[in-house]
Amino acid sequence: MVAHEPVRKCLQELLQENGYPASVMANPQQVIQLLRQKKRATVFVDCEALKIHGTGVCSKFKVACPYCRVVLLCDKSLAGNRQIIREAMEIGIYACLLPPYKDWEVLTMVSFYPRVCSI
Repeated sequence: MVAHEPVRKCLQELLQENGYPASVMANPQQVIQLLRQKKRATVFVDCEALKIHGTGVCSKFKVACPYCRVVLLCDKSLAGNRQIIREAMEIGIYACLLPPYKDWEVLTMVSFYPRVCSI
């Protein structure tokens, strides 16, 4: 659930090129509905999406799929997002990536799970 379109497209292409099926969803309800069908998954969410939907969606993702990893993609305005990052970390997100996002960083976040389980 990445609101920033260029990042979303890059992320989707990278995952697909490396054999990870990526689902792009615009709202948390769609993500939650898909997560309920999974045993484990990796969910990428950016600070912009959390500004729109609130950091509480991270908790809802973990309730829908207890073994999901929520990875927060920060943007360059770290100072403006410190509160969002803090709240997400308190909720228990798996990781927080800082730009520029390197391919190996993104792929490491999903490599723990079998390729058919990543979103």
